[in-house]
This record gives sequence, C-alpha cells and structure tokens, in this order.
Amino acid sequence: MSLSAKQWVVDDISNAALFDIVNGDPSAYFERLNKLTLNIDAKQQRVYGGTSKYSFHLTEQDAESGIQIENALLDYNQLLAATGATLTTAATIVPHVEKLTVLTGSTVTLSKGASLVAGSDKIIVATKGLTNSGAQLTRVASAPTALQYSITAAGVITLGDAALVGKDIRVFYDYNSTTASVASLKTTSRNKAYKFVAYGKALDDETNEWFDCIIVIYKAQMLGTFTIDQQRKSATANSIDLAILDAGRADGKVIDIIAT
Repeated sequence: MSLSAKQWVVDDISNAALFDIVNGDPSAYFERLNKLTLNIDAKQQRVYGGTSKYSFHLTEQDAESGIQIENALLDYNQLLAATGATLTTAATIVPHVEKLTVLTGSTVTLSKGASLVAGSDKIIVATKGLTNSGAQLTRVASAPTALQYSITAAGVITLGDAALVGKDIRVFYDYNSTTASVASLKTTSRNKAYKFVAYGKALDDETNEWFDCIIVIYKAQMLGTFTIDQQRKSATANSIDLAILDAGRADGKVIDIIAT
C-alpha cells in the first residue's frame, strides 16, 4: 500500500443530493451550499490497569459520525426529506393579511376576495394617530356604522366610518387555494434514511489542476434538527443535521471520499 499523492484545497462543494436508498431516485437537491461539515467519529476508551498512570490499551466506542449541511436556497423537497412530511397539492385554506387604503365610498377590495373563506375576516385600523387606531372593527350584515363594516361574498368591504377614507386598515383573512403545496408534519410523520452525495471541485495547489471531489454517505438520516433561519437583510440559511448510519453493505462501507 502506497501513500496517496492527493493533496488539495477543497474550493467548492456547492451542490449535494439525497437519494432513495431502495430505488436510487433523487429525493432532494441542495444548491449553493454555504457550509458542509463532515464529522467522522473515532472515539476510543482508555483502559487502565496495574500501577501505571497511563492507559495500556484503547477500546473502540460507538461511533456517532454526522454531517451538517447549510445553504441559502430552500428546495421544498429538503423539508420533506428531512422531516418525513407529506406533500399535498389540493384545496387548501391559506392564512393571508393585507394592508389596504380605504377608497372614496369607504370601500376596499380584497385581492383574494373571490376565494375568501366566509367568516374568516378580521379588520384592524392600521393608521396611527386616530381615535380608533388599533381598534378591531365589527362585521355586520349591512348598513355599518362607526367601528363596523360589511363584506360581500366577493371580498368587497364597506366601512361605516367615512373618516377612514384615505387611511389604512389591515385585514386578516383566509382564502381557498387549489394550487398551494402543503408539507404537513403529522403525529405519524417519520423521517426516512437516504444516500447522501456531495459534488464538489478541488484545486491541487502544486500542479494548479482542478479535479472532482465527491463525498458519498451510503446511509444517513435526519436525527438532529432542520432549521430555517431568516434574519433581516441577510440571506435565509437552511440547515440540516444528518446522522451517518451503518448502510449494511457487504463491503462494510459507510463513507467514501472520492478524488478524481
């Protein structure tokens, strides 16, 4: 056995994917990775005996290797793969909020009014400095007075206070969507195990040559956390912690790091 001649700077591991272990189909894709951290556990337990203060033997401990993935671009399938959530695209009730300026005639029209869920509307006076600022208006069937409003099935709202013309209100309501994708976490949700592959480029500083650097984990499962972190004026960071499992392969392989 000779030593490897490979010595490089890993310059770009920007893409990765999860694959179904059974049929090999891609299940989720990660683009523009900010960070990929692979921890290979190799714990040993010191064994002491006799009068020496030094251990005379090391025994292997259970390994808890893992990988952390962080990227700024959220693929909906990452959520599904990480959490075991079920995906549906069907009739769905969607919560919505709009800030609207009251028009002449004391009316406003909801943008999703045609799909409004009856009885779901709540209205707050949004403009500051008014006597009724922050007040929640009461819905009535018709002829609203001050602090009241009426609404049609098409989402046209009539306010009972003419002083609100030119002022803002905030409307909270639900509407029905037939096209929304919904990832539902249920009490029965169970995350699956996947094959993980990261695709990267590395640079040999001595020869100035680029080559492919690929990390293959034959079985990994989301046993930590799936985090969606959004901070104002910064890119969204989505991170997943994967535990590396025994793939049960005949060759005993758990991880491959390939340089070509």
